[in-house]
Amino acid sequence: MKKDLIITALTVFIFMLFFLLWVPPQSIAGEPDVLRTAALMVVYDKGLDPAARQISDGYPAIKQELESEFQWPVNFRPTLVLINDRKRFQRLAGHDLVVGYALPKKYTMVIDYSKMNTSSIRLPAIVRHELCHLLLHHYIKSDNLPRWLDEGVCQWASDGVADILMDTRRARLPAAVLSGSDFDLAKLADRFPRDKNGLFLAYEQSKSVVAYMSRQYGPQGIRDLLELLSRGVEVDAAFEDRFAISFESFENQWRSHLREGINWFTYLSIHLYEILFVSAALLTVWGFIRRVFRKKAYEEEDEEIQDV
Repeated sequence: MKKDLIITALTVFIFMLFFLLWVPPQSIAGEPDVLRTAALMVVYDKGLDPAARQISDGYPAIKQELESEFQWPVNFRPTLVLINDRKRFQRLAGHDLVVGYALPKKYTMVIDYSKMNTSSIRLPAIVRHELCHLLLHHYIKSDNLPRWLDEGVCQWASDGVADILMDTRRARLPAAVLSGSDFDLAKLADRFPRDKNGLFLAYEQSKSVVAYMSRQYGPQGIRDLLELLSRGVEVDAAFEDRFAISFESFENQWRSHLREGINWFTYLSIHLYEILFVSAALLTVWGFIRRVFRKKAYEEEDEEIQDV
């Protein structure tokens, strides 16, 4: 009897192992649906038909806006993957803060649709942002496109939308600039930090730098810089060629400009809620301590009265 149970258990184990190794994951989770047009292919989870049609219908306008912004044709057909399972998306993205990402070599955009209805980010805006990544990498070699410029330009071109759910409750950059803990842009050339605070700060700083560049040199200045990078001109040489300034000087000017608009009053205003919360907590603790001492004093008075 025991031998039969062992054989049965081994048979079940071998069958399950074979199933997991040989059956494609798609067939377990359900084959995704596909919507194809001449300009875009949308691969999406079951139940996302309205979202897929919405993006398919709106994509030509998004494409045209980016082409007009950068004056580069989107002469490729990207693939958009819409995932409605947060955990599955996180496994693919490798980060729990990300809501979308681009795979430039595959001309693919992957978006966590489950977050579209629970955040202020809207699907067309994030598609525009991810398509901007594909467009930049289509014309500029990845090793000549600093990460901070890539992310900063795509936020600038998509009204501030980032790949992540930006924490709008607090701005990290003003405090970082005041304390000197902001990043040197050279450290953000290849990758961004993995921790939450560092990641948010890197995105915020990238957006600020490109916004400053736009104010100083205009959108055409940004387009000219990107055009030079697409020709293989390195960043330092491109800055000197287009803006007649070294990259290091530009970075110092941006930082000085930012400091001029920031003071400690601004810092306190940004962190008003945190300050109020900490103050309330300290007052609560102080009240508790006073109560303990007062109670102890009453007990000592009672003991003295009893002794008398």
